[in-house]
Amino acid sequence: MPNIWKVLFLLIAVCGGYLAIAQVPDASSINSTENRDTLELRQTIRDEQERRQELYARIRENENLIEEYNREQKNSTEFAMKQAVENLEEKAGLTEKEGEGVKITISASDDVSNQSIRPQLLRQLVNELNQFGAEELSIEGERILETTAFRDIGGVTHVNGKRLPDLPVQMKVMAEETDKLQNELIVSESMDYFSFENMELEVQVEDNIKIPAFDEVRRVRYMEVLEEER
Repeated sequence: MPNIWKVLFLLIAVCGGYLAIAQVPDASSINSTENRDTLELRQTIRDEQERRQELYARIRENENLIEEYNREQKNSTEFAMKQAVENLEEKAGLTEKEGEGVKITISASDDVSNQSIRPQLLRQLVNELNQFGAEELSIEGERILETTAFRDIGGVTHVNGKRLPDLPVQMKVMAEETDKLQNELIVSESMDYFSFENMELEVQVEDNIKIPAFDEVRRVRYMEVLEEER
């Protein structure tokens, strides 16, 4: 009997060992799975790279088309006419200007109230500013052009047909050399003329000022149509 128990015990041990070994995964199977996953990952990366290159190629193609279209537009007659109109509008004062400039504040040198600037004195100041290199001017939000009229209507000065408020009054000027304009204005005749009428000019350079566009229809008189010679 003892031998039979030994044999049974041996058989049980052998079966248990076999079952334990069967539960352990095969190393070759593990390696095969890992290799397959690695290959799939590499293929996915290659596919993404190809799609990215294709996308970049399409982007470059579209950019080239846009550049070609812009070149064609610039060379077209329509574009040239549009540019010409924009340049004419800018020269005519129909566009807003912004940049470095000079701000001039005209105020009373005493406690006089309801004091107004005579049109002649204002025109004198504008003429001197033009001589000093002024390119764009405005008075209390009114764009000053070469055709601007300064008139006395009922004892009140009007600019471009609009009433000029009482002092203080602000002017804004843009020029290529703002410092030079400021220095010349300080020693100008206008300083003396305004002083004679109990007014003073405060001049200071500003980093950023805005000159509004002329907001009225410009009327041209004494113009004739020029017929083209054949």
